[in-house]
Amino acid sequence: MLTFVIFILVISLLVFVHELGHFLTARRLGVAVEEFGFGFPPRLVGVRRGRTLYSLNWIPFGGFVRLKGETPGTSFEPDSFAAQSRPRRFLILAAGVLMNYLLSVVLFAAGFTIGLPTARDDARPLTKLRDVRPQIVSLEEAGPAARAGIRLGDTVVNFNGEPLHSAQELKQRQQQNGNHELTLTVRHGQTERSVAVTPAATPAGEWRIGIGILDVGTLTYPFPRSVWHGLTTTVNVTGTIFVSFGHLLRDLVVERTVSPDLSGPVGVVLLTGQAVELGVPYLIQFTALLSITLAVVNFFPLPALDGGRALFVAIEAVRRRAVDYRIESLIHAIGFYLLIALVLLVSLRDVQRFGIGDKVLENIRQVFGG
Repeated sequence: MLTFVIFILVISLLVFVHELGHFLTARRLGVAVEEFGFGFPPRLVGVRRGRTLYSLNWIPFGGFVRLKGETPGTSFEPDSFAAQSRPRRFLILAAGVLMNYLLSVVLFAAGFTIGLPTARDDARPLTKLRDVRPQIVSLEEAGPAARAGIRLGDTVVNFNGEPLHSAQELKQRQQQNGNHELTLTVRHGQTERSVAVTPAATPAGEWRIGIGILDVGTLTYPFPRSVWHGLTTTVNVTGTIFVSFGHLLRDLVVERTVSPDLSGPVGVVLLTGQAVELGVPYLIQFTALLSITLAVVNFFPLPALDGGRALFVAIEAVRRRAVDYRIESLIHAIGFYLLIALVLLVSLRDVQRFGIGDKVLENIRQVFGG
């Protein structure tokens, strides 16, 4: 229950900041805002201040800003969205994305001020990190470690009863151990436990337990520098996300497969739970990553998204006249329903992938004595 509540709070923060960007920019440019809604209808309560209705709606997964003249063909009065110049309309549409980037910079800056978990590499040698420990950063779903109960984010403390100091040391001991059962003492949050794992052989003749492990420590910067590193981290993560989406599209078009790493709302809820268990710095980092992802996805040139609407502004600039509003409205409507269908399909796959349906049924049986 706590995980779900925090998930709602995280999503609410991201959506509020995004819509606030549209709202503030529209107001600044003289466009009338008819409604600033938090959540999706049906409406729970609404308060009117001036020309704007501020509403709280029943469905918490989202929000919206309804601008005067935003729907094509409805109004061309001076304070309407449609009456604005193309650069102004483009800026209003892009403002939500820019606010999500700003939120990411703020979150990363705050995280670096208190200390963020960071993997050791050549740019961040051991001397720049504190509390370095071998941590599991990837996990094969059906691998020996996952079957034994190892979890993503676990810190490995001991190997067969002996202290462990680095990820490289674990890899060496694992190969020396061969196919014999090994015992790992792992820590997750404040909980420590021992897990027995039996390695499996790879085609190359190596013994593996199905984990990816790195030396992870806490990286801290003084406040002025933390802001700069918050900005550079946001830029670097944006590039990584673009590359990841490029691989996703390649797999979809060339191999006609969907990456198992793609998750919908169900998967995000589970990832939120993992971040909560690992602590506040991980939750800050996770929220910043979600904010960047929302910014990137939302400005893709796809119908129903801000990027799709911006694309029509760009097309208008090239053609020197707007696309027929009925055609544009139809394209956005079709895009919206296709987007909802995709979210539902990915969520269904998440339910099957994580075995959530079986867990729900088991809980029902326990409650009703079945």
